[in-house]
This record gives sequence, C-alpha cells and structure tokens, in this order.
Amino acid sequence: MGSTWALLPIKAPARAKSRLAGALDEGERIALADQLRRDVIAALQAAAGIDALAILGSAATARELARSSGARWLDDDPALGLSGNIDAGMAVLAREGAGTVIVVPADLPLLAPADVEALLEAHGEGLSVVPATRDGGTNALAMTPPGIIACCFGEDSARLHLERARQHGLAARLLRPAAAGGFLAGFARDLDTVDDVRWLCTQPGAGHARRYLEESGICARLRADD
Repeated sequence: MGSTWALLPIKAPARAKSRLAGALDEGERIALADQLRRDVIAALQAAAGIDALAILGSAATARELARSSGARWLDDDPALGLSGNIDAGMAVLAREGAGTVIVVPADLPLLAPADVEALLEAHGEGLSVVPATRDGGTNALAMTPPGIIACCFGEDSARLHLERARQHGLAARLLRPAAAGGFLAGFARDLDTVDDVRWLCTQPGAGHARRYLEESGICARLRADD
C-alpha cells in the first residue's frame, strides 16, 4: 500500500497573502502567512494516518520551515506553476514509496487533526476532493496512488479534478465539508480576503493565526473600520 504523505505547497514571502495588501502591510501579511502554515503543519503532523509531511517551495522560508518542523523539503520550479510543481512533488514521493498523497493548502486556519483523519477514512482509493466553499477551488486533494491525474489547482478546480479522474475511469469522490464543527469543517474555508480575516477574528479558540491577529491589533483595527 505504501506510506501516506501530506504535501504542503508554500509561497515565497513576497507573494504571501497579496490579496490582503489593502488592509495589512507586508510585514503583517508575511507574519500571518507564517502562523497559518504553522497551524496547518501542526494539524497534519498530529493526524493519525499521516506518515510524513513534505513541504514544497523554493524560497528559504520553505526550506527553513521544513527543517524546523522535521518535514521533507521538496524544491519547486517557478516555471511549472503550482499544479505542475505539485505533480512533480507527487512523482518524487511516489518513487520513494508513497502510496497516498494528500495535498493541503497552507492557509486553513481551523484545520484540526480530526478533519485530516476524516478525509483519509472517507478517501479509500483513487481520488478524493474537498472543495473550497467560496470558489469551488480545491482545499484538499487525496490521490491513491499519487500522480494518477495531472493537477489543475485554481478556481473551480474541485470539479475539474473530478472530471479528469472520471475521464480516466478512476474512483473519484467529492467530499463536501459541513458547517462549523461538522464533517471536514476545517477544510471549508481558507484565508484569502479581508472578509476572511474578519471572520477569523470572530473564531474563539482558533490557533496561532487567530492569536497573532488579536495580539498584533489587526482584529481591533478591522473592527474599528467596520
């Protein structure tokens, strides 16, 4: 069956959370992205069924994050784009014995180990996709074996991933996240817009990213702007 890996793509700091530029300065965006990554890594590494974690990115930030978290670092090639680099990363892990790879974005502030475990239990084989609530993007992608289709991340990619799998006659399933606290709820909402930041400021008990927003004064600043 092979091992089960989580694959986490990491953007360069200068590109981190660029859509928040109207409300957060560059230093705040970089710090927020770092705290989001740490929350996701903690959830992945605590989840039963995940054997190892690989961090994908060419920036020094990605290499250092891999080193400090005990993860495997995979270099990327800017010319390939996100999907091409994920395909390449999956190929590396498959050659080294991975039987399943789950790809998770680094900006899911409420992701919990239980969400990852529920995804693995529902997955089985072939391809499983968890869509983003806002734009139909892919907030989790599980493949057994890895690399059975080429990835196509972006808007509406959950549907496109399913279509590609079915065109190849593969088992494929859409796993819709439930409301807060329900099935796969931690995969439902990533953090891209200022409204997402405002939402996270209302989530008690969230992790490092929520704590950073409060302690830095960003939550208070956004509340004052409303």
